[in-house]
Order: sequence, then structure tokens, then C-alpha cells
Amino acid sequence: MAKKKNPLVTASTVLPLAIGLAMNAVGPSTKPAASMTAEVTERAKTKACVTGLDSCPITGCASADDPDEQLVNETKRHLPTATAAKVLTLNDFTTLQNQADSTVGEKQPLDASARAQLQNILVSSGQTVSEGDLVQVDGFLVGKPHPNTGESVNCNLTGAANNDFHIPFADDPDKSPFEGIVVEMIPQNRPAAWTVKNLSKVENARFKVRVTGQLMYDNMHEVNGNQDEPLNGQPPRFSLFEVHPIVTFSVCPQADGACGSNDWISLEAFSSGTASASGRGTTGP
Repeated sequence: MAKKKNPLVTASTVLPLAIGLAMNAVGPSTKPAASMTAEVTERAKTKACVTGLDSCPITGCASADDPDEQLVNETKRHLPTATAAKVLTLNDFTTLQNQADSTVGEKQPLDASARAQLQNILVSSGQTVSEGDLVQVDGFLVGKPHPNTGESVNCNLTGAANNDFHIPFADDPDKSPFEGIVVEMIPQNRPAAWTVKNLSKVENARFKVRVTGQLMYDNMHEVNGNQDEPLNGQPPRFSLFEVHPIVTFSVCPQADGACGSNDWISLEAFSSGTASASGRGTTGP
């Protein structure tokens, strides 16, 4: 493979009025009514449901009659209570995806009974791992870390401070995002030094990183691992399992990536040029 290179009232009452007002304001539209209706529906769907992140509930903008969306939003913000992380390799994410494909599939809602099938999956170390576990994985940042642009989990609020940071992650700095996975930092209580600018500095330095956080299955997408035949609208990655949210982000400041247990530094220490911090950051609702 080549290298480098996310209704308070009924639509039946609101949509005709909204379309009529739009036509009166700007004149007749050349778009068919069906197209305009779809656009109005999409805008209503993505409108922020609260005024600020502090008032965004754990279910985000999910409606009361959509328990599956409520559940995935809660899952995205879940913080594992374990203190010892299960160590995974990037190859384990292939095993995890194979298990998901054989049980729950891709790009579809999952209820609690479906998510329960993402438990006790055997990986290469001989241990079992489940969605919701605290896991640790080493690798490199590839592609471009960036904030998402407004998601239901964060109440459709806009701006980097209100959104998850989407971070492509692989086991070799020369690999493309199609050959990696996604790890994410959520905005709730995100440390000040956890910025896209500092993440980009780590990527440009080609330093190995260690991420620790929840193992989560992003069921509303589909695998997009073929750079020669990319899927439109789908983030590049070979597995839908993520480390999300990240609770610890550490950097190995050695060019050869050979860091002992005491050599890893935090993103805060990396960004400030010091090496005394432990790498621990705290995030969550």
C-alpha cells in the first residue's frame, strides 16, 4: 500500500413554513422542493441543543425516543474505572474488527444487547478485552489531528473547544491513516496542553506515543482501509475500534522510540520542553 500521503416540533409543521420563508427572502429557488426539504431537515438535525458544553448531558442531543443514539453517546464519554490498562498492539485491532464484523456489523445502530457482544474478545497476548475496558497502545500519529465539526455527543456545538480531537494513529510513522486506527480526546475537562497544535508537533517530530483510554467501537461508521478505493465520508482506518476517550497521552522523546518505563513524558512536558511530568492527564464529564 502506498505510504503517507460524526425535533422539538414535527417536520410536517415546520418544513413547509421554513421553505416558504426561505423562498420569500431570496426569491424562487432553482432546487426541487425535495432537495430544499432535505437541507432544512439536516440543519434542524445538527442545530446545537444546548448553549454550552457544561450543560450538555451525557446523552448529548440524542432524543428520548432513540435509545441507541443515547447509548452510543454515553459510551463515547465513558471513563473506565480500572487502574491497570490492558496492553494492545495495532494487530489486535484487526482481531477486534473481525469479531465485530461477525457479530454486530458496521454503520448501524446498536442496542445494549448488541454492544454486549463486544465483550471478552481474545487477543494476541492471550488475554480477553471488552468494549469499555481501559487499554494502552503504542504507535505514531499519522495524517492530520483535527477537531470534529459538531456531533450529537457534544450537543452539536461548534468550535474546537467543544469537540473531540480526531487523531489518526498507526504503528509506523510512514504509514497512512488507512493503515491505522483512530484515537480521540474528548472536550470535557481536556487538559490545556492537549491541543491540535501540540499534537501536530508530536507528529512532525515522528516520536512514538502511548495512548491509554477506553476501548470503544464506533459503530456508526464503516471500515475505510483501502487507500486505492477510499469510501466517501468515512474516516480512513482499518478498524472501527478506537481508544476513546483518551485519559493519558505520553510521548517517547527518543528518536529510536526506545523508552523505558521512566522515559515517557506527558504532552504538557513535551510542549513546554521539560521532561519531568509523568504523562498523566485527566479527562471526562
